[in-house]
Amino acid sequence: MIITEADIKDIDEIMKIIDEAKRFLKDSKVNQWQDGYPDEEAFLADIEIGRLYVVKEDDRVLAVFAVVDYEETYDVIYEGSWINDDPYIAVHRIAVAASRKGKGVARFIFDELKKEHDHIRVDTHEDNLNMQRCLLHNGFEYRGIIYLKRGSESDSKRLAYEYLK
Repeated sequence: MIITEADIKDIDEIMKIIDEAKRFLKDSKVNQWQDGYPDEEAFLADIEIGRLYVVKEDDRVLAVFAVVDYEETYDVIYEGSWINDDPYIAVHRIAVAASRKGKGVARFIFDELKKEHDHIRVDTHEDNLNMQRCLLHNGFEYRGIIYLKRGSESDSKRLAYEYLK
């Protein structure tokens, strides 16, 4: 497996993975990504500014995720605190192909990110127990609650996690 910056030619495979993830969340009764977001427009914008990445194997896209250097919604955290205020990256919109779920793809992503970054933050929906377990198994600590500033999702409360080397 390798991680590369996403390219416009990857968009069909990316959207297939996102559609699978949306169905999985809906079937799991998780009210995350059920209002149309993230959509193709969001991923094309991420590609354009160079913050979308894919995991590939044999030239097939297995997973997708975005990385940002700063997340405004992390400025305020409730019922907890961040470990520190040092620079960090935030990982967003992570999704793994249904055929590769539970096969170490997310671990690969986090292991590779940890090689380059000492400080990582992630958030997830409070009902997304699979992602919560994934984060804990990959060395992240639960830190508190944040609220999305994007008004499109009906439920903006998110659980915040942090990794510090």
